[in-house]
Amino acid sequence: MTGLEKVTGKIIADAEADARVILDRAEAECAAVKEKYAAATEAELEKLREENDRECQSLIIRARSSAAMAKRNALLEARAALLDEAYAMAEKQIKNLSSEQYLDLLQKMLRSALRNQLSGEEESMRLYGEDIAPAAYEVLLNSRDRDTYGEALLPAFRTGYGAKLPEQAHAKLRLAAETAPIDGGLVLRCGPVETNCSLAMLMAENRRETEAKVSRILFGDAN
Repeated sequence: MTGLEKVTGKIIADAEADARVILDRAEAECAAVKEKYAAATEAELEKLREENDRECQSLIIRARSSAAMAKRNALLEARAALLDEAYAMAEKQIKNLSSEQYLDLLQKMLRSALRNQLSGEEESMRLYGEDIAPAAYEVLLNSRDRDTYGEALLPAFRTGYGAKLPEQAHAKLRLAAETAPIDGGLVLRCGPVETNCSLAMLMAENRRETEAKVSRILFGDAN
């Protein structure tokens, strides 16, 4: 082998060695890059999985909350409907009272309203020395009840539930010429002041006072 061949062979060998080093380095760098991106991709996938899990949990919680709210609303609506039905039945029973029982109820309403009026008059006189007593205490009924009970109500009241009221109150007590647009019961008019003792008002007040108790009876709790 000539000297030239030796030199050429050396150059080629060195070049091949350098090439192998460069190739090995490139392959190592490529492997590192692949590993890096593989790790990055796995991290991103894990992040997506975590986000998906959180979203699923959130959806489940919201769905359960919505279901619980829907159940609660349905229960409240059912309870309200049952309470409405209970009070409607009570009102129906009142409207179906016998003539004697209904006349008795009208007298009780009148006694309560007139007592409150007289008490207010006494309090005004005691505190302010002001006489607010009206010229008359007028009883208004609806047209049906006026035709049926108008003549009997006041005479029965004077000898019955109103017997212990002051005589001057009875002297000013009269049946109004006009009727009241109410479903039943009566209105006591004392000058500009009217006391509403209609059946609708009676039932509304009764419901406010008794609904909690009726609810416990119907549903066995305090709700």
